[in-house]
Amino acid sequence: MSLESPLTRWWNAIRPLPVTEVLSEAELAQRKKQKRLIWSTVGVLAVAGCGWYVYDYIASAPQRARASLERGMRQMGPGTYKDAAAAFTRAIDIWPEYADAYLYRGIAEHNLGQTEDALADLDKATDLDATLTSAFAERGRIYQEKGNTAKAIDEFTKSLRIHPSTEGYYERALAYEALGDHQKAVADFDNAIVELRDAPYAYRARAMAKAALGDEEGAKADRAIADQIESR
Repeated sequence: MSLESPLTRWWNAIRPLPVTEVLSEAELAQRKKQKRLIWSTVGVLAVAGCGWYVYDYIASAPQRARASLERGMRQMGPGTYKDAAAAFTRAIDIWPEYADAYLYRGIAEHNLGQTEDALADLDKATDLDATLTSAFAERGRIYQEKGNTAKAIDEFTKSLRIHPSTEGYYERALAYEALGDHQKAVADFDNAIVELRDAPYAYRARAMAKAALGDEEGAKADRAIADQIESR
């Protein structure tokens, strides 16, 4: 049984034959085999190298997409929303299933006044990740701006079911106020204050809702609390 390693056997197979003026048919056949083996080896190594590069490139997609998302986040602000949207687009190109990239591109597009594009991206974000509370809340803001208050309330409600928050209750309360439903507005302002006791804007908004219901004493008490918080 041969104890030669595979590498030794490979080298013996391709090692050049001694140079002679006239090659026999056997020597010519051996040289042809050597060339085929060499080119086969080169081909296998090339394919393996390309395969590893492709695998590494695909495997690193989430990391590269996150880097592009972070660049976009740093550019989110007046005057640079367009640049931010471009960075989020790059993140999506790298990783098409990146829900956060659709979310933040939608927010950037909303700030650029591209509401239909924003809604499409926010829809895609929630399709990919149904727990993205910010996507539902952003859709609620867009529908509120478009005058579709009932739809806005529905979106704020979806957001609150996933994650109750001061801002979520506050925004839904304002939507109820727009519909003239001051009772539900007060209930949501109550919840907003439970989530964050030191939110003077919530007390002032609740004071207005209470005043609309004829509760002047309650409205006065809420304004006093807001004044006290702001004076600290």
